[in-house]
Amino acid sequence: MKKVLIAFCIIFSLIFGIQDSFAIDYSKISGNQKIVSALAALESINRKDVIAILNGHNATRRPIRVMFRDLAIYGYQDCEALTVKTKSNGLVIYISSEHKGASPECIACLIAHESQHHTFTNSKQEELRAWISESQAWNEFIKRNKTLALSNEPLAKRENYIAKIRAKGGIMGVQKLIATNPVYAGLN
Repeated sequence: MKKVLIAFCIIFSLIFGIQDSFAIDYSKISGNQKIVSALAALESINRKDVIAILNGHNATRRPIRVMFRDLAIYGYQDCEALTVKTKSNGLVIYISSEHKGASPECIACLIAHESQHHTFTNSKQEELRAWISESQAWNEFIKRNKTLALSNEPLAKRENYIAKIRAKGGIMGVQKLIATNPVYAGLN
């Protein structure tokens, strides 16, 4: 019995040691623990497409940095997040610093949305891809944890609103949302 217990402990240690060695390093994307938790949440719902874009499988072929920032500095105080091209032709996703206390799942949805802006086509089609990516992530999180939809935090309300529009009107509903949003009025 003692040998079985020792063997079990060794196998248990090996399994968890191997899992830790395969943990994904998000340091090229962000050093912020809340954002790293959001990235891990994206991994947990199998959004490897978003993680790949952030890791450099994008138009710049460089990792995209993600950080919290006061968007009012850039004149975007009404935005939740935005993707910006850097002087060195890289990309950074700024998430409004107002959302530092948001759940990792809500932040993950914003990241899923903003990751779609790596091509900088600035079109309604790009926005549609971004909004669909965001709502798909939220729906996956809700499937796993229905209590997320009950949250009173502003980003959860946003995600519930988008999910409701998509559930009622499908992709056409999301297209209408984009078409009626003044922020996107100048897009083709």
